[in-house]
Amino acid sequence: MKTPLDTEAPARKRRWLRPVVIVLSVLLVLAVGGIGGAGWYFSGEVINVVHEDDPYELEVLAVDDATVTFPLTKASSQPGTWGLQWEDGQAVLGEVLDSNDRTVTRAIDAVLFGDLAKGTRARIDKWTFRDDPKTGLGLAFEDVQVPTGLGDMPAWYVPNDSASDNSDTWVITVHGRNAAPAETLRGIGIYADHGHPVLAVTYRNDEGAPQAPNGRHSLGAYESEDVIAAVDYAIAGGAKSVILHGWSMGGAVVATAYRHLDDPSVVKGLVFDSPVMDWNSTLDMQAADRDVIAPITWAAKRIVEFRADIDLDDLDQRNFADDFDLPILVFVDTADETVEHTATLDFADLLDPAQTTVMETASGHTASWNENPAAYAATLESYLATL
Repeated sequence: MKTPLDTEAPARKRRWLRPVVIVLSVLLVLAVGGIGGAGWYFSGEVINVVHEDDPYELEVLAVDDATVTFPLTKASSQPGTWGLQWEDGQAVLGEVLDSNDRTVTRAIDAVLFGDLAKGTRARIDKWTFRDDPKTGLGLAFEDVQVPTGLGDMPAWYVPNDSASDNSDTWVITVHGRNAAPAETLRGIGIYADHGHPVLAVTYRNDEGAPQAPNGRHSLGAYESEDVIAAVDYAIAGGAKSVILHGWSMGGAVVATAYRHLDDPSVVKGLVFDSPVMDWNSTLDMQAADRDVIAPITWAAKRIVEFRADIDLDDLDQRNFADDFDLPILVFVDTADETVEHTATLDFADLLDPAQTTVMETASGHTASWNENPAAYAATLESYLATL
């Protein structure tokens, strides 16, 4: 039989451990819950559908028929060709003519519509051309509907009115995440000049298009079904082959669509502009830029996969490089702060060098055209000539 003296120390030890275990358990639950909650929030930043315009942050300080002056900012002073958008107008900006430590003056290449006046609030517009092929580029077009499993998706069809040998090869342009077909106008003009009919498509969750069943982006996984439907539409409309050109997430959409086509031989070429070739590395980069710790990033990826019903590894196009046996052109920007560009270079390195062209720029996400429109056009034209 144990005496009180024998049992006193173990009893005190157990009483001391109990609150410690409770506190540690609570902290663990809070930590896991905090990581899960933060991961859920970060996942929403990736797959939530948002259609909001950027604010008009620039004030026009002076303007005449040929020039416009703004406060000096990184965007307003960046070399190249850019758009200028205000509430009821759009212009195309050319070279920087003058600048000091407070202001910058740029050439106005064209005013597409609207009146630009001193005091107007505006923003620099990477897409450059608005609002449609006629307004932005002077190209006749038709509003058409592409039948898909979710319903009809609006699209622009720019016909070829010439006797070009390229008239039976349609180009399907695919914009990026939370964007619109106007993003692809920078390429549409080049294709039209070469006699290619162009179909600038929308996909699920776009403004004016049917929603996905879950109302979320799938980062190219299910949007690819809408591009496959666009390929079918082009073939039914008289195309013998197509070229697919995708910007940003549109690159992921195009690559995934090509892999899942019943007859991929109908695709004559693929063009990628700042594409997302791997979402894992892009999400890692985005998380690091926001000082998100690794456990939250990992949790966010798993939640993205759960909420969007996708597998991120299936959207790493490097895993399927052997499937891409056709001529490919890649525009990759080494200053891209949105998409992890080294994955794109890795993808290109895995392709047949004889069939792969890579053009590198350093002006930001999907800004290869803006940096040097003539060089962009020349590279694309040379590529098209190889087809």
